[in-house]
Amino acid sequence: MKLHFTYLFVFFFSLSWAQTVGKKEFSNPQLLDAFEQEVQREIAEKKIAGAAYLLYQNGKVIRKKAFGESDIASHRPMQTSDIFRLASMTKPLASLALLLLQEDGLINMNDRLDKYLPAFSNPSVLVKIDTVGEFPVIQTTPAKNPILLRHLLTHTAGFASQFGGNLGALYLAAFQDPNSNDLAHFADQLAKLPLNHEPGENWIYGPSINVAARVIEVVTGMPFQDFMQKRILDPLDMKETSFYLDPSEASRLTTLYTLNPDGDPIIRDPGTIESKLITGPKVYYSGSGGLTSTLDDYLKFCVMILNNGVYEGKVIAKPETIALMKTDQVPLSINADLYEQPGQLTEGFTFGYQLVRKENKKSLKAQGTISWSGVTGPIFFIDPTKKQVGIYMFQMQPHSHVTTRKTFADWMIKYITPQ
Repeated sequence: MKLHFTYLFVFFFSLSWAQTVGKKEFSNPQLLDAFEQEVQREIAEKKIAGAAYLLYQNGKVIRKKAFGESDIASHRPMQTSDIFRLASMTKPLASLALLLLQEDGLINMNDRLDKYLPAFSNPSVLVKIDTVGEFPVIQTTPAKNPILLRHLLTHTAGFASQFGGNLGALYLAAFQDPNSNDLAHFADQLAKLPLNHEPGENWIYGPSINVAARVIEVVTGMPFQDFMQKRILDPLDMKETSFYLDPSEASRLTTLYTLNPDGDPIIRDPGTIESKLITGPKVYYSGSGGLTSTLDDYLKFCVMILNNGVYEGKVIAKPETIALMKTDQVPLSINADLYEQPGQLTEGFTFGYQLVRKENKKSLKAQGTISWSGVTGPIFFIDPTKKQVGIYMFQMQPHSHVTTRKTFADWMIKYITPQ
């Protein structure tokens, strides 16, 4: 009987162990097939013209595919090597650029912003907005807190945008000022506007990374784009990533679309030599949203983040610097979410990324997952625990009607998560 019990114990232990190992190694390519079918459906329904994505895990690309067209008029097929407007997916790279100055001992994230940009020495905070006739009357009060460099990277400085707050129109006007032909002028214009809240006491998405880019210029004496090239893009061999494009690259630039009142896609910026990225003045290098890139190039940056600052044996940043981009940097009382959920404190913000503080019903992203997206459509996530990166790119602005953008991370996560 004792021997029989031992055999049973070994049998059930072995079965349990096998099931555990199976869970760890679980993958289901059919889930990726199902996601791709959803992408094809949205292309057929003219919600997007085309798209490309990749899934990376444990040192290798699991899948990389493109669908539809990069330009509808010419019927140019979408390719995985096509160039996309990153928009706000530029921000993590610009955030690292500022952190590298801290690594170099030139700044500290707790430094006051006005140490480097005196125009921000006396910020004011919005109290209320009244209307006299057709004109807004803005009442403000002097800020109690100074703006710190850390507030720039966590979007807690109080700079508003069209994505939230009561001052979006004023900030949008500053963005679209035709005289804002460089970061210095933009920062000076921004300093004249009131903050939406006290620095460090709330979260609102805005143009603070452009201010960080200007700080980089002041501290280094280099144009922001040159510093990015020297310290990040060149070391990572991101040859397909740039702020502006040469005419020879026009055939790989995807067309940016919007929808007309009938729901049909129309061109917002062409994927041709006529694009403003090719024929524009090329003087405004936005840290908030100016880069263009490819799936493979953007993956290089994400893999470096996964590997704590190292890419293919080359040290881009110290592990302690990258740790600041993976850990929450805002008070637990603040929910860092574009789409505010009253009473919810599930989202934090690192120096560069939105962070899942605790798992929630919004998605299947695990605690510690970092992510962000761009207004032109692209989206990505990094799961440091599972060593997983997912990148999904298309060009449609706005894109609230694109379901696959909302479900992309869940499809990728389900691929390697036991059901």
